[in-house]
Amino acid sequence: MKRFAQVILKTANADIDRVFDYEIPLELISSMEVGVRVSVPFGPKNTRTEGYVVGFSDSPGVDENKIKMVIGVLDRYPVFSEETIRLSRWMKKKYYTTLTQCLQTVMPAGVGIRNEVRLIGFNVPKEELENEKSRLKLMESRIGQLFVIEFIEKFGPSEASEIKRRLKISDSPIKTLIKRGILKEEIKQKRRPVFNSVKTEQKKIELTKEQNFALEAVNAPSDKPVLIHGVTGSGKTEIYLKAIENVISKGKEAIVLVPEISLTPQLSQRFFERFGNAAAINHSRMSPGERIEVWQKAKNKEISIVIGPRSAVFAPFENIGIIIIDEEHEGSYISENTPKYDAREVAEYRCRNGGKVVYGTATPSIKTYTRALNGEIDLVKLKNRPFNREMPVTEIVDMRQELAFGNRSIFSRRLYDEIKYNLERNMQTILFINRRGYSTFISCRKCGHVMMCKRCNVSYTYHSHDNILRCHYCGQTASVPEICPECGSKYIKYFGTGTQKVEEEVKRFFPSAVVLRMDMDTTSKKNSHRDILSEFGKGNADILIGTQMIAKGHDFPKVTLVGVIAADISLNTGDYRSGETTFQLITQVSGRAGRDMLAGKVVIQTYNPDNYIINLAAKSDYESFYEKEIAIRKTMGYPPFTNLFSALIFGERENEVIDEANRLSYILEKNNGDEKFMILGPSPAVISKINDEYRWRIFIKGNDENDLRDFVVNCVNEHRKGRCRRVTVNISLNPQSIV
Repeated sequence: MKRFAQVILKTANADIDRVFDYEIPLELISSMEVGVRVSVPFGPKNTRTEGYVVGFSDSPGVDENKIKMVIGVLDRYPVFSEETIRLSRWMKKKYYTTLTQCLQTVMPAGVGIRNEVRLIGFNVPKEELENEKSRLKLMESRIGQLFVIEFIEKFGPSEASEIKRRLKISDSPIKTLIKRGILKEEIKQKRRPVFNSVKTEQKKIELTKEQNFALEAVNAPSDKPVLIHGVTGSGKTEIYLKAIENVISKGKEAIVLVPEISLTPQLSQRFFERFGNAAAINHSRMSPGERIEVWQKAKNKEISIVIGPRSAVFAPFENIGIIIIDEEHEGSYISENTPKYDAREVAEYRCRNGGKVVYGTATPSIKTYTRALNGEIDLVKLKNRPFNREMPVTEIVDMRQELAFGNRSIFSRRLYDEIKYNLERNMQTILFINRRGYSTFISCRKCGHVMMCKRCNVSYTYHSHDNILRCHYCGQTASVPEICPECGSKYIKYFGTGTQKVEEEVKRFFPSAVVLRMDMDTTSKKNSHRDILSEFGKGNADILIGTQMIAKGHDFPKVTLVGVIAADISLNTGDYRSGETTFQLITQVSGRAGRDMLAGKVVIQTYNPDNYIINLAAKSDYESFYEKEIAIRKTMGYPPFTNLFSALIFGERENEVIDEANRLSYILEKNNGDEKFMILGPSPAVISKINDEYRWRIFIKGNDENDLRDFVVNCVNEHRKGRCRRVTVNISLNPQSIV
C-alpha cells in the first residue's frame, strides 16, 4: 500500500505556502517521521528542494499519476515535533507570515550539522589480525593500512578523524580495511562540553515575607501568568531558582529567558551552581554545533533547564512547567526578523496546558502592567531589597548650569567629584550612555554638510579607535574627510558623544583608573560579553562604560556609583514609547548601584531636569509614571487603548516603492468604507533608506485586534496579487520600533 508524506517546502514564496503530497519510496518508509527534513523534486524542472514533513496520508488530494517521489531524508532525527508544528501554525496566523518561515524560526539553530563521529575498531579476532599485518608488511603500497591497525592496537577504538590527523593519511586505508571486514565503524553522537556546569554546595537562603508571597503566587495552580514587580535588587532571581526547584521536583522542565546575551553569563552561573548539568545555555554567539548539542540534550531529556535570549523559548521540551521572562519590559523579546514574533506571547502559548509564565521586572511594560491591573495577570510586588539594604541615593544634575559655569566637559562637577571619591575608596563605578561610537556625526561648520551613509539615509558615526566613519544600520565604513566634500572648507567638526568619547575623557581625567567599555563594538567576538563582565566582576577594573547592555540585570557588589551621562538621549526619538523607554533605562541602570551592603549613589546628568520622566525614574516611582503615561496614551489613542498596524513598503527603486505604497493605501481606503479604521500615510519612514532600500510606511489604527488584523491582512493579500515583485510589504502589529 502506498504512503504519502505531506510536505511544506522551504521557500519564501507565500503563493506556495501550502502542503504538497509526495509518495514515500519503500526504502524510506522506516526513516520517515513527522518533523523530518526531506529532499523533494519541485516545479516543471523537478528542482531538488528542501521540505518539512508535517503529516501523512494514505491517499493524496490530487491525481496519483501527478504525485512525485521523495528523494531522500536529510537528518537521522526529526527537527520538529507535533507540538512545534502546532506552534508554527499558530505563529503563522498570529504574525501574518508563512508557515515555512515559522518552521524555520522554530527549527533548532545548527540543524544539518551532524554532531557525529566515526568510531573505528577491530572486527576480527587477534589471530586473523596478525595474519593481516604479516600480509601488509610484504606490500609497500599498503603501508597506510598497516599503520592504521598498529594505531588502533596502541590506542584502542578511535575516531576516524583522529587516526587520519595523527597518521597524516587519507580516508582510503580505513575504508579499504572496513570493506575487507578487518575493521568496523560505528557512528556515535559526538558530545562536546559546551558549558561549565558545576553544582556547588548552597548556603540556605531565607526568603523575606515579600519573596515568600511572590513564590506562593508562582507555585499556585492558577492558569494566569504572574508578574513579579520588584524594585531593582529585590531578590527576584532567588524566587526564580526556588520556583524551578519546585517544577523540577515534579519531573517538569523550565525555560528562563533573558533580554540580552550579556545577561546570560552571570545569571546562568547561579543556575549552574544550583542545578549543575541539568541546566544549559543557548544563544546566538555559540557555534552552530554547540547550539544543536544543547537542542539534542533538551530533546533527549538530558537537561531540564534552558537559559537564553528570545529564541530559547523554542527549546524542544515536551513537559514545560514554567517559563520565566526576566526584564519582561525589554523590546528585544520581539524579533526584528520575519516572523516578528513576541517571545512573551509564544511563552504563554506554550504554557497553555498547565505551565506557568512568570514575568519579572522593576519597570513593567505599559502593556503588561495594564493586563495585570485588568486581572489578566496575577500581580505581586517586591517593594524592598532583602537584608535591609537601601535603594541608592539619586541626584539630578542640570547640565545647563554646568555650561553657565564654563564646564564644557562630559562630566558635571558633581559626577567628577563622585568618581574621584569612588576611586580613592577602591570602589567601582558604572557610566552609562546609550550611544556607542565617539561622536554622533561629523559636520562642516561652514556649509552645514553632514557626512551621510550613501546606502542609508542616516549620518555616519565617528569611531576614534579605527579613525573611521561607520553606519550603524548597514555597517558600511568611510574614511574621515580632511576637507568638506561639499564646499571644500577645512572646518570639519565632531558633534555628540558616544561610549568611545566617554572612555577617552575618563582616561584623560582619571589616568590611573582601569577602564572597560561594553558596547556593540567591543562585544562582537565570541565570549566577549562574558570576558568583560568577568573582569569587572573580579574587581580587575575600576570603571565600566557601556550602553543599555550594562543597564539591567547585573549584580556587582563593589559598584557604589552609577553615572548617567546623557539622560535625554532616548527622550526625543519620535517614538510614542520614548518616555517608557527612558524611564526604564534610567531606573534599571540606577539599580546597579548599592546591590550589596554598601550604600549606592546615582548621578543623572540632563538638560531637562524638570522632566517628569527623569524625576520619577530617579525616585524609582513606577506607579506615578504609569498613571501619567497611561493618561497620555489614552488621550492620544496609542496602545494599549488602540492597536497600531505598521505596513512597511521597501525596495531598491524609489519610484516603485512610492507607487506600491500609494496602491496599498488606495486598497486600504477603498475597503474602509465605514471608516472603522484610521489610516495614516503613506509617507517616508523615519529612516527613509537603509542598505540601499527605500522605505515608506502606512499606519492603520483600530480598537479590536482581530478585526484590525483581518482588515489589514485581507488588504495586503489583495495588494499582493498585482504588486511589483521587486517591492516587499511587511506588516506588524504594535511594532517595537517605527524607524
